[in-house]
Amino acid sequence: MKRLLVASIVLLVAVLSAAAVPLTVSWADGKVDSQKGSAWQAVAMGDVLDSSATVRLGSGASLELTDGKRKVSLTAAGTYALDALLKQGAVASKNKAGALDKLGKLVDPKAATSTSTVAAVRGAAIEPTKDTVTWASDSADVSAIMEEGRQLVRDGDFTAAAAKFHEAAASAEGEELDSAQYAEAWALAASDSSARAVKLLRGMASSGTWAAPRALLLARLDIDSGAKAEAKTLISSGLSGNVFVGDDVDLAKSLLSEANAN
Repeated sequence: MKRLLVASIVLLVAVLSAAAVPLTVSWADGKVDSQKGSAWQAVAMGDVLDSSATVRLGSGASLELTDGKRKVSLTAAGTYALDALLKQGAVASKNKAGALDKLGKLVDPKAATSTSTVAAVRGAAIEPTKDTVTWASDSADVSAIMEEGRQLVRDGDFTAAAAKFHEAAASAEGEELDSAQYAEAWALAASDSSARAVKLLRGMASSGTWAAPRALLLARLDIDSGAKAEAKTLISSGLSGNVFVGDDVDLAKSLLSEANAN
């Protein structure tokens, strides 16, 4: 009987180990730790964590991990079991794709994400370092750079498009800057770099022409990355202030309902 019990335990451990997959940290910003026994150790970009691991994010921190096909994004303080997040990923990706297709029309009328690659990483598996600086000359043609970015969006190269919109933002001002930053955030989200997109959107102005699309995109990404409280505040404030018009009202109400769900 004891032998049978021991054999069963060994088999169970083997099955659980086989189910675990390595996840590479493609983005880490702020205080992020992973649990090692009873202790916690800092997580940095390029680290590899087991999908059975537990991670902890401090206030304002964000994290992205990928297995090369799927990506997990976290943007709210808290403690998370990675395997549970991977299981939830398929549903979240489907909801995100629908919203991105709608909100992408503001970037380019032909902008669309591919629903056939919803769970895939559309872009580089490892993101560029977050401290990269883009130098632009005073004579940079923002409109021309934006058009290059829109063409990359139409080609489905969202990672390159995000870099191009970032280049445009470096020389843009006022509403043109808001337009470039929104386009960059959308392209980052379309390439499954949601945590980076959230950080950019949080830094954008919350009023003006781009207030509504910013709030909708940020809320969508917040819900998918564990920041439901921020999503509720964004949408509730927008609805009470009549920020959303037309079809955006329906999308806002749908997002609020999702954010309120357990």
